[in-house]
Amino acid sequence: MQEGLLFHAAYDDQGPDVYVVQLALELEGRVDAPRLRAAGQALLRRHPNLSAGFVTRGTGQPVQVIPAEVELPWHEVDLRAVTDDDRPARLDDVVAGEAARRFDMKQPPLLRFALARLDEERYTFILTIHHILVDGWSVSVLMRELFALYDSAGDDSGLPDAAPYKAYLAWLSGHGREGSRAVWTEALSGLEEPCRLVTGDASRRAATAPEQIVQALPAHLSAQLQERARSRGLTMNTLVQGAWGLLLGTLTGRDDVVFGTTVSGRPPELPGIESMVGLFINTVPVRIRLDSTETVLDLLTRVQQEQTDLLDHQYLSLAEIQQTAGIGELFDTTTVFENYPLDAEEFSASIGGLRLVHAEGDDATHYPLSLAVLPGRELQVKLGYRSDLFDREAVEEIASRFVAVLRAMADEPELRVGQVDVLSAEERQRLLVDWNRPGPKTVPGCVPEVFEQRAAQAPDAVAVTFEDQSLTYAQLNERANRLAHLLIGQGVGPEQTVALALPRSLELVVAVVAVLKSGAAYLPLDPNYPADRLAYTVADARPTRVVTVSQAASSLPETEVPTLLLDDPQTQAALTGASVSNPTATGLRPDNAAYIIYTSGSTGRPKG
Repeated sequence: MQEGLLFHAAYDDQGPDVYVVQLALELEGRVDAPRLRAAGQALLRRHPNLSAGFVTRGTGQPVQVIPAEVELPWHEVDLRAVTDDDRPARLDDVVAGEAARRFDMKQPPLLRFALARLDEERYTFILTIHHILVDGWSVSVLMRELFALYDSAGDDSGLPDAAPYKAYLAWLSGHGREGSRAVWTEALSGLEEPCRLVTGDASRRAATAPEQIVQALPAHLSAQLQERARSRGLTMNTLVQGAWGLLLGTLTGRDDVVFGTTVSGRPPELPGIESMVGLFINTVPVRIRLDSTETVLDLLTRVQQEQTDLLDHQYLSLAEIQQTAGIGELFDTTTVFENYPLDAEEFSASIGGLRLVHAEGDDATHYPLSLAVLPGRELQVKLGYRSDLFDREAVEEIASRFVAVLRAMADEPELRVGQVDVLSAEERQRLLVDWNRPGPKTVPGCVPEVFEQRAAQAPDAVAVTFEDQSLTYAQLNERANRLAHLLIGQGVGPEQTVALALPRSLELVVAVVAVLKSGAAYLPLDPNYPADRLAYTVADARPTRVVTVSQAASSLPETEVPTLLLDDPQTQAALTGASVSNPTATGLRPDNAAYIIYTSGSTGRPKG
């Protein structure tokens, strides 16, 4: 994971680094600034990996360099002289300024502390750190230790010995990777293409600073989801993944979807892993195959089992996993269920003379769309998005759809996957009501009448072009009239069908207009289709005539339906002698059939 973050830091070293993590803590009480700074310096001594810089050897291999001693970057800002109205904006500028300053990955430490004094007993403490050093769980550990060290004036003798990050790195390097590669190869077998919401090369542009929307689920729905998960032996993370998979299937039109998920990466067999500070998380693929006949509960149970089977192999880097699939980047959306909320009461109890009033964190990814669900009495749904790829309204709709899927899971877990409704109330109103209001009155009459009116208004305008040939409206109308009169003379009329087995040509358009003028419906037959399909279509539609040309006729199956060869000399003579006037008295009505088209037959016999 660190190699991936190092790549993104170097890929675009001029724009914002989206992997800079920030935490702002609002404190009440009198903060001893030198004491807090000393506590931060003690943190660096306690966890040497926090002092890492990252360089690349001549071989191209990136390595971490740990200096013997580094000075903690520290910045103080006094905003007491700023008016009460202007102070929030000035504080926002300080916080944003800390986040905007890029870290030089070669120059440790890749973190900095800032303390903004707002009034006599109100402060905001700001930790800015590169994600390459720590994950979210580690930030919580760091904050607990920081304020314990503040309370003890930098003396860490009262704290348990810090579990060294190098123990995890040793564990990681001791794993044989071939077995895990084989497991991932099997898990991703059969995937033929990536699962992306953003098509083309747009998502490969340098990432912009992401924006975010947050939607809180009502307390009753949050409780219902948590109870549903507990009663069925499922985790909340499984519900999140299942819901996102269902929604992604709808958004992409696929029944085999892949997205990324963030896993903790902390091996339980490693002593002290729960209090170890460093980067342990990994991003791995989640593949969900959707079966519309399966119940939502069965889907979730299957997804949880499939993810459990992969637990021991989630340490493998995303680059290695994607290589096993062999189709490049697998996804452009990610999910995470965050389970490391900052406990304000716990911190307040451990900070002598200070009270934590509010904590606000900010992190992001380079992916176009990232979903995070935060636990609590009211579950929070956060969607981070790149504004150069998504507009806010579209992301808000995606969030509403995601909540709708969660609500369906809570209300009806026995519902079948194909019955889950992903439309929000607003979308349903727009699709079924707003976009289906009665429109303006249609033009009176049938297609032949409307066409003939146009031919009378603009007889010399070009009506149809094929290769280097063209017909004006007058010419097309005249040729169609001749063929229509010929068909009518053979008994063709409304509610009958005339098959057209013609190649792409001017004659095809003439024939379509002529059949409509006769009052009949036309049935297109592609001469290049297999003979058995053409035979089935003709037998099923029962046309009264087949209009074709000699070249196409040789490809048609034998049939008892009379055939009219347009290039036959007798037909040509009959057309020459036919009337050029518009046919009348056909009895054609707007509710008569106009044409018959057949489905592909990919799920059974073709249907007309």
